[in-house]
Amino acid sequence: ESRFGTKFGVYRAPVKTKARMREKLVSYGSADAGAELPLAANILDPVRASVVCTCPDEMLQVAEWLLEEGPAVGLPVVRIKNKFALPDATEYDGYRDLMVCVLYEGSNGLAVIAEIQIHAHGLHNLKLQMHKLYKVKRAASANAI
Repeated sequence: ESRFGTKFGVYRAPVKTKARMREKLVSYGSADAGAELPLAANILDPVRASVVCTCPDEMLQVAEWLLEEGPAVGLPVVRIKNKFALPDATEYDGYRDLMVCVLYEGSNGLAVIAEIQIHAHGLHNLKLQMHKLYKVKRAASANAI
């Protein structure tokens, strides 16, 4: 049970591969196109996890907890992307979630941004089913799949 009175799941995703990070860097463009430098600073999800909630209210409670308690537990929030607030659902094929990026600093001084995706249970299941299509859609060529 969560502190919110219901059960929810936390799932760790694999670390993003070097190949996928390189693909993302290419898609961000060049300095001539007005991209923020260094381009690697734009990769906000090398380490990822999902929190799967039972309802939208619980999603908001998890996001609020991260905002309020994140600094105290060593995970200050540096960015929130609310895909529910986007006007065009087609950009993400209708998929919606809350993405919260936090900063983790190790004892050796190494800092990394991690992405915590907050999902409602039904949308998380949809995401799992849509992931293969997403990989095909983002691929630069058939060989990249």
